Amino acid sequence: MSDFQCKFYLLDGAETLECKDGNAEYVAKIADRPFPDSLLSFVYYDVNQWEPRFHEAERSLMAFYQTRDTTCLKPVQKLLDDFKDEHPYFFYLWLDWSNRLKQATPDCKNPTKLLPHKELAHVPSNLATMQQQILRLFQTVLDASITDVDFSIRVQAYEQAPSLQKFDFQPMKISFEFVGEKQFAEILYPESMYDLIDFSLRKCVQEKIMMRTCKNCGKYFALTVHGSTEYCSRVFDSRGRTCKEVGAMRQYAQVHASDELLKIYRREYKRRFAWIRAGKISQEAFAAWSKEAQKEKEKCDKGEISREDFIWKLKHP
Repeated sequence: MSDFQCKFYLLDGAETLECKDGNAEYVAKIADRPFPDSLLSFVYYDVNQWEPRFHEAERSLMAFYQTRDTTCLKPVQKLLDDFKDEHPYFFYLWLDWSNRLKQATPDCKNPTKLLPHKELAHVPSNLATMQQQILRLFQTVLDASITDVDFSIRVQAYEQAPSLQKFDFQPMKISFEFVGEKQFAEILYPESMYDLIDFSLRKCVQEKIMMRTCKNCGKYFALTVHGSTEYCSRVFDSRGRTCKEVGAMRQYAQVHASDELLKIYRREYKRRFAWIRAGKISQEAFAAWSKEAQKEKEKCDKGEISREDFIWKLKHP
């Protein structure tokens, strides 16, 4: 049915999707960040926002079935053109369906087989289900915080989970070829967008690429370089700062604030210690004050009370 072919592979940590569509060739270097960034960005992509447009495309297909007017297919093509730029995985969907639309003609004998409207309409919900399944695999198998359970046992436990909660790994067309004039690599010849996701996820499991939740944004990131890092490299705010940058600034601010609190405590400590010599306070009263002041400082360090409250309690025990 299609006259295009794609191949997807990993080489030196970079992902590449090569496609040939008739006389046109597309090469998508998915290497802005190392593997498996495309899988992680897919997991957190908001596919639900596209549901209205996919349902609108479904209605356009239905109109084509009824009228055989090919202008009804223009909104579908516009949707595909917009959707493909949202994520590298969606490029295959665009190529596949664009080819189907090219083959759709007024005298097409079986348009519903060529352009199954329900398949297109269910794209967002199917992708959302896959996202949840992948997250579950991260949580139960690849989460770096699980240190008391052997990896093989985690995999076994995942396999025993209800089928709807598991990612359904499928047989795929994989070759072993020389690529990039560098070395051999496993080459996937995808037959669906699902294959791209499947291939990437199984690579994570095969290579035991562990995941950790970022202390800033709460999303998973791969521990591919520094296993001790606690922040991911995602852009976090409108100023283009990453979680690593924001996290470092927060850590500095917390340490700096803690140092300031310590200075305030020490000043009050010295002042009250001098009261002992002057007979203004007993040793027992000073020790009780010091113990209580340290507790209040811990509360302030944790953000449970404000700096102003801490200072007031130091001076008014």
